[in-house]
Amino acid sequence: MPKPPARLLSLDAFRGLTIAGMILVNNPGTWAHIYPPLRHAEWNGCTPTDLVFPFFLFIVGVSMAFSLAKRRDSGAPKLLLMAHVVRRSVILFLVGLSMGGFPDFRLIGPFLLVIAGLQLLFPDKPNVEQSASSTARAKKLVGLAMLVGGVIFFAIDFGYFHAKGLRVPGVLQRIAACYFLASSVVICFGLRGSGVVATIILIAYALVVAYVPAPDGYQADVTGQDGLLHDWLDNQVLAGHLYRERPDPEGLLSTLPATATVLLGLLTGAWLRRGRDGHATLVGLFVAANVCLFAGLCLDLFIPLNKKTWSSSYVIYTAGLALHVLAMCYWTIDVRGWRRWCGPLLVFGSNAIVVFVASSLTAKMSHRWHVSEGGPSVGGWLYQHAFASWAAPQTASLLYAISYVLLWLVLMYPLYRRRVFVRI
Repeated sequence: MPKPPARLLSLDAFRGLTIAGMILVNNPGTWAHIYPPLRHAEWNGCTPTDLVFPFFLFIVGVSMAFSLAKRRDSGAPKLLLMAHVVRRSVILFLVGLSMGGFPDFRLIGPFLLVIAGLQLLFPDKPNVEQSASSTARAKKLVGLAMLVGGVIFFAIDFGYFHAKGLRVPGVLQRIAACYFLASSVVICFGLRGSGVVATIILIAYALVVAYVPAPDGYQADVTGQDGLLHDWLDNQVLAGHLYRERPDPEGLLSTLPATATVLLGLLTGAWLRRGRDGHATLVGLFVAANVCLFAGLCLDLFIPLNKKTWSSSYVIYTAGLALHVLAMCYWTIDVRGWRRWCGPLLVFGSNAIVVFVASSLTAKMSHRWHVSEGGPSVGGWLYQHAFASWAAPQTASLLYAISYVLLWLVLMYPLYRRRVFVRI
């Protein structure tokens, strides 16, 4: 059996598959006729769509095992590792906020200034030879000015931010928070400590959800699951900046078990890094996958699978499925060497954040721009004329979503072919 390559193409392919899934489920032709498997579970349960986000967080953890180890092996001290983690977390969080506020540049202006300032002030890969040059010093001064300016801008114009009710939680925001928390755990406590912390989180969270209700008399102010501790906590901290459905699926309390998802991915990445032969690694992945699946299904009897609250059973169950998909990708791509089939996935996986942001903003604007004054939106017009005019509503909605995924495959291919990979 051939030895797997140093870079795991299977991880890039798994990431690409997940991003393609994100684009697919987020862009139906119409929300009124969603293809059934592309719906989230209304409350308890788990649909294929409910696997997309935990898969991506799991992948974040697997990638962390390689990236942090690479920096640690290069001699970077813990303080420098934490500085990198903070920088990346803040940028990801602000990119998520900017996506939510786009195209209101008064609203997102402070976020963009801080992002640009951090990129100039703390480059991800600084050029050591030029670090003392006048150009480098000038960049840092400009970056510092932009960073301070963005903070002041936000403080002065905070009333506008609050009045607009921009949602603070979100997909990238949760990724940023979970990445920060999981990275902090592994830097402070190591791999074994990370496993212990993940276990403590899942047990403690299950107990809190089961035995700590929301304060007496509390009711959610929108239609949803009333009286949940999750919604009460979000309202105490982020009132006016939450999702229209409750509880907010990326709320504060459920971010803790989501961090456990990242930590489970981290432990998986550490297993892959051990350098064992492909067969032993593969067996370990499948064994862990089946243990997690069995444990998650058993826990479902007492703690139902629930994506909106990210229940402990949901964490373990989805980790098991993620391990299965990763193991199958690992076997076919890195062990057997069958790589031609995964080319489209690598296109998405190599620039995951870029394609997610670009496709999301394009979709958002396609429903804001109208083909004529008072007429349908560009997206609505395309759906009606290209798909709904000849296909059943749910089929047309699915075909629109698939076409949107293929469109971004074509648009991202030139970047992949030229080896242009954007990193945050």
